[in-house]
Amino acid sequence: MKIDILLKKLLDQKKEIVEASKVSAQSIDFWEEKAEKLFAKMDEEEEGWSYSPNDCIEDTCSKNLKEINILMKRMKFENDQLDVLEKKIEELEETISQTIEEHAKKQKK
Repeated sequence: MKIDILLKKLLDQKKEIVEASKVSAQSIDFWEEKAEKLFAKMDEEEEGWSYSPNDCIEDTCSKNLKEINILMKRMKFENDQLDVLEKKIEELEETISQTIEEHAKKQKK
């Protein structure tokens, strides 16, 4: 395969992965924002606990902990996805570098 065609194919693959990683990063930002809102809501609820019965406090805490767990799992998933994509980018960059290096050696001969 010609070097220009091979490099274009590799660079197109890299571009797709970079775009996918941008989507993952935006998703992480989204979930972090939701978490910040939840923490702010929890702070507000905590201020009113001195006048609340214990069972109400326990119910509120339990509900909030469930939401936190969901958010944390989602952010972990997105971070894991981002790690996989970044590894793929590194591998593609290594392949591109090796391809150019091999082509340069052939040109010197």
